[in-house]
Amino acid sequence: MNFAAAKFGLSLAFATKQVTALWPPTGIALAALLLRGYRVWPGIWVGAFAINALVGDSLLVAAGMAVGNTLGPLVAVLALRRFTAFAPALARVRDVLALVLFGAIMGMAITATNGVASLALGGAIPWSAYASVWWVWWVGDGMGVLVFAPLILAWATPPRPRWQRAQVAELAALFSGVLLVSLVALNGSFLHTAAPFQLQYAVFPFIIWAGLRCGPRETATVIALITGLAVWGAIHDRGPFVTGNLDQRLILLEMFMAAAALTGLVLSAATAERARAQQALQRAHAELEQRVAERTAELAGANRVLAQKNEEVEAFVYIVSHDLRAPLVNLQGFAKELELSCRELQEALATAALPATLAQRIQAILSDDIAGALRYISASTTKFQRLIDALLQLSRTGTQQFRREPVDVGASVETTLLSLQQSIATSGAKVSVDALPSALGDTTAIGQVFANLIGNALKYLQPGQTGHIEVGGEVGDGFAHYWVRDNGAGIPASAQARLFQVFQRFHPQLASGEGMGLAIVKRIVERHGGRIWATSDEGVGATFHVTLPAVTLVPTPASGQE
Repeated sequence: MNFAAAKFGLSLAFATKQVTALWPPTGIALAALLLRGYRVWPGIWVGAFAINALVGDSLLVAAGMAVGNTLGPLVAVLALRRFTAFAPALARVRDVLALVLFGAIMGMAITATNGVASLALGGAIPWSAYASVWWVWWVGDGMGVLVFAPLILAWATPPRPRWQRAQVAELAALFSGVLLVSLVALNGSFLHTAAPFQLQYAVFPFIIWAGLRCGPRETATVIALITGLAVWGAIHDRGPFVTGNLDQRLILLEMFMAAAALTGLVLSAATAERARAQQALQRAHAELEQRVAERTAELAGANRVLAQKNEEVEAFVYIVSHDLRAPLVNLQGFAKELELSCRELQEALATAALPATLAQRIQAILSDDIAGALRYISASTTKFQRLIDALLQLSRTGTQQFRREPVDVGASVETTLLSLQQSIATSGAKVSVDALPSALGDTTAIGQVFANLIGNALKYLQPGQTGHIEVGGEVGDGFAHYWVRDNGAGIPASAQARLFQVFQRFHPQLASGEGMGLAIVKRIVERHGGRIWATSDEGVGATFHVTLPAVTLVPTPASGQE
């Protein structure tokens, strides 16, 4: 095939018999080296030597020209592989530009330089014609690379095309249009004139069509078809490229076709890259959706298990708390009965005629030992009753249905401060409340949160120091962020990790309680979709932070109280 292409190229040589403005073998040789590897270079050299020898040159000149015809493609392929990671499919813009730079420009410059030098040294041309002959040679070789190498590379690279019915119809329309317009605009057919109007640019819409809608294979085929019809017109004095001798015509034609080929190949490569990017994006989107679905299913399953466990725990707490009430009531009842019996015994002892020593002994047992034990039992049962009530409240917090409505948090805090007015006055603390944003949730439950946090701040103020409590808030990222800051006793660093657990009490010397308040607050906040945390330095004070879903309402200012 390379030999036949060389015979066709030399048939177009007019300036010299060895140099033509269209040399297909360079594109074929370059494609063969890229597809088959460096081992095919002897065949390229033999083919080039044979065709040059048949032209009538001396064997030495033919051998020298064959060296250049082989060396140029070899150097081009070496550069493409070494510097660009070239992919023969021409489905990337960088591969098309690399083929133009290293193949058509650099590699063919080597071929032209060596070939023209061989002709001049062999006396086939004068040295004075070196530049003009070199130009024709280089243009012909470069055009061979631009037209024939992409055609071979694109069709020889897998995978094979699989056109759908609609694509076949579009390709038929495309090539029919290319054939018709090329015959008219480049071949001069149907115009009955040797010099038709300058219609050669009419082929560009079809080249752009191929580049945008088809792949490198179809685009390279369109370019080759247009080039073939244009060359046929130039040879037969038809079409827009009929000025000067044949070499001059072909050079003008090939400069035009070089621009057309570069446009089509770059467009097709960019379109292929865009298609691959879209496919990769679709795959990534599908994988992401699958992963999200899987993770959502996992989270849903985990949430169901967690909800089931919470229900079991809450049910257990309720049952245990409820069942503990019965023995506690019995214990309280029998303790009262025992207290009454002791009083009756004391009354009977007062009227009984017992020795003084024995009477004193019995009286001491009744008034000191038994009475003290009964007081301890009463205090313990009272505390036990409060713990049971707190557990039941925590259990109800987990199952209680909260309303979801806009809550004026500023008004809720004002109501809380009114209920704590006596404690505020007793402690002498100063409470300041900034403008608070509204939140989305249950009014009663949110009021309970702030009542607990402000109440704790009042309980744990440091004796002998004026207390300062600040309540503030702001909105950000769809959440209302509130804080309650005090200058009280603070929380030890070792205790902060278990701050929101049940039965946790700090500084018991400052206030009494069961250690359930913050656990209940945490449950309420989390059920509203928010968070609660604290920052504190022992002896300096503490700041409790709460986030709740925000609503687009104007914050209501709350007046400060002291």
